[in-house]
Amino acid sequence: MTREGTRPFAAFVAAVLAAALLAACGSSDSDSSRSTESGSTSAATTSDGSTQAEGDDNSSQGQNQSPSEDERAQSQGNSGADSQNVATPLKVSGGGAEQFRTKGGDNSIQEYGAEGDESELQEVAEIVHSFYVARAEEKWDAACSYLSKGNIEQLEQLAAQSPQFKGSGCAPILKAFTRPLPAAVQREITSVDAGSFRHDDEQGFLVYYGADQTVYAMPLRNEDGSWKVSALSGSAIG
Repeated sequence: MTREGTRPFAAFVAAVLAAALLAACGSSDSDSSRSTESGSTSAATTSDGSTQAEGDDNSSQGQNQSPSEDERAQSQGNSGADSQNVATPLKVSGGGAEQFRTKGGDNSIQEYGAEGDESELQEVAEIVHSFYVARAEEKWDAACSYLSKGNIEQLEQLAAQSPQFKGSGCAPILKAFTRPLPAAVQREITSVDAGSFRHDDEQGFLVYYGADQTVYAMPLRNEDGSWKVSALSGSAIG
């Protein structure tokens, strides 16, 4: 794939990241109870033409406040939970991108760049899975260690809109804007069966089966020789 051909994918990464980050700090419908890969997001256009994003595992930016301790307790958060309670073991079944291609569908990610080898697939699968597990276990410093620099910078920029988070690092921001979920839901979130790693230079996508065999793609970026996730959740494809 040529450099010109990578531009649509860069736009896709930006859209995924923006949606996830806006959901982390964005307005949330209190009646929404959907659970998806790591908190689904959807965009809604307001009457003044601005765009709001809604997420089911994030607090409302409009109120500019994080969930209270009482709310955390009532929502059965996982503070202090260990991996036995909230994590699903990682699977790396492999098989390549061919299994994820759909006839007549959008196969842009499935055909992006080149297929990584087994060791590369194992490496990025462990990174993505470890990121989800760290979030599920509320180990915020660990979760932030898997995020790309650009992802962290955008998270901090969005959080700066709330005075109480201005100047805060990644960990307290991610903690404040992540709504705790029951262990059963966290186990679904950490379900990763990696099948393909497509990459071109510093950009890549892990394509994997999540809960209920839903296919997701998680964008990653290589920074100084290490792959980092560049979105807060995978995006369903296929």
